[in-house]
Amino acid sequence: MRIAISGTGNQGKSTLINDFLQEWPNFKTESSTYRAKLVAEKLPHSKAATKDTQWKILNHMIDEMQTFGSEDNIIMDRCPIDNLIYSLWCFEKGIGDIDKEFIDKCIPLVCDLDIIFFIPITKAAPVAIEEDGVRETDEVYIKEIDNIFKMIGAQHHENNGRNPFFPKDDAPGWIEVFGDRQTRVAMIKQYLDADGDLI
Repeated sequence: MRIAISGTGNQGKSTLINDFLQEWPNFKTESSTYRAKLVAEKLPHSKAATKDTQWKILNHMIDEMQTFGSEDNIIMDRCPIDNLIYSLWCFEKGIGDIDKEFIDKCIPLVCDLDIIFFIPITKAAPVAIEEDGVRETDEVYIKEIDNIFKMIGAQHHENNGRNPFFPKDDAPGWIEVFGDRQTRVAMIKQYLDADGDLI
């Protein structure tokens, strides 16, 4: 089982992964996250992202996924679709050097998962913005990224097999989870059994 926790910044993705691993200890996670790469290489990111940054992060994510075997249960902090969404924001805003050719090159690489649990921004379960030295804290930017996630999620549900982001015969589940920590885990339990297999 290959799972990713996705969503815009400051929504509690890392916290949910920690809670997930407490509930399903038979899962593994990456040995090194994209955040570690950003810090180690001092890469410009978020609103300052470049083709170089986005390509390095995309390849890092793919390399990490490929370290696991087909029988492994893994849960990842973000996945290639997250990387694409941040690139799309830069492209739509005309910021940096990210162009349509780069976007088209990345699209075929975004999918190799069973489930994406997406954490949306919701009025019912707001999450406070916190600074950690890496993540972006601009509230407008965070909401704009969330809107792109929601657009891609809607495309997945409404036009499955007829959109450029997910292949018709191998699209992952796209499931929204929100609420407090216990509620998010309870929502995931609607889809995974005690062994982490699909119900």
